[in-house]
Amino acid sequence: MSAVIFWKVRSAGVAKWTFRLAGIAAAIFLVYFAANLRALYERVKLDRSYPALSRYAFERTPKIAIVGSSMSFRLYEGYFDTTLRNLSIGGGSSATGLAIISSFRSIPSIILVETNILSRPVDGNLVEAFGDNASEPYAWFKPARAAISWIYYWIKYRPDRKVTQQILAGPLATYDISASVAETVAAYRGKDWRAIMKPNVEALRLLVIDVERRGSRVVFLELPSPPEIRTNDYVVIANKLAKEAFPNQKDWIEIDDSDLRWVDPSHMDERSAALVARRLDGHFARLLRECESACSR
Repeated sequence: MSAVIFWKVRSAGVAKWTFRLAGIAAAIFLVYFAANLRALYERVKLDRSYPALSRYAFERTPKIAIVGSSMSFRLYEGYFDTTLRNLSIGGGSSATGLAIISSFRSIPSIILVETNILSRPVDGNLVEAFGDNASEPYAWFKPARAAISWIYYWIKYRPDRKVTQQILAGPLATYDISASVAETVAAYRGKDWRAIMKPNVEALRLLVIDVERRGSRVVFLELPSPPEIRTNDYVVIANKLAKEAFPNQKDWIEIDDSDLRWVDPSHMDERSAALVARRLDGHFARLLRECESACSR
């Protein structure tokens, strides 16, 4: 009897100290969490600023990815019938998106590279924040970030096929962009775009070599620009440098622009972006067939 009583008292003591230690550990964690709350908030804020990049870090590697600037950013994933991930960055470059992709062990089978904006270098801060970074701080916070990223995407960016069909069925609009074209032409004037773009094109070329060596099929797309700006030095030089760096015509996708409209010198309206997405669907279907055929050999 005394042994049983002793065992019960001992067990109660162990449980008591277990709860105490658990409480102490929880208190230490809460203090640590509170001390780092601002940094964690900034991390979540960054994820919300770049939801596609954040999702890419947490989801399975897609078969198809798009990288580019704000011009291709407007090709929303919901516009496509094809399942893909669009890592285009407003105010950014294709090279940044491709650098993020190449940092991961697993990479997409097909990568579409927009070549319109070549004046911006790789953004190392974004690559560090959203690439496969083993030394990333607060790694323990990743599950929470993944959940927040997923919820934010489904609230704000969830594809809606009905909305896309309504956009495509809408009327062909017209816009007076003469003032913004004049501003853009003035802003582009007097700069040595060849010298500015060449290092970025070379960085992009090396990234393309890397992902191709690892098995990706890389294709290129120069999104159509408004007719009023197609003879501008920026557009002409970007086209020339891209074609020099990637000379194989089979690697380029051409898009019919006869019924496209632009809201400014760079960006298409919703209907035009949806039309381009649907036209790209056909190219992606062909590329997927080619990839499957090559893998079966």
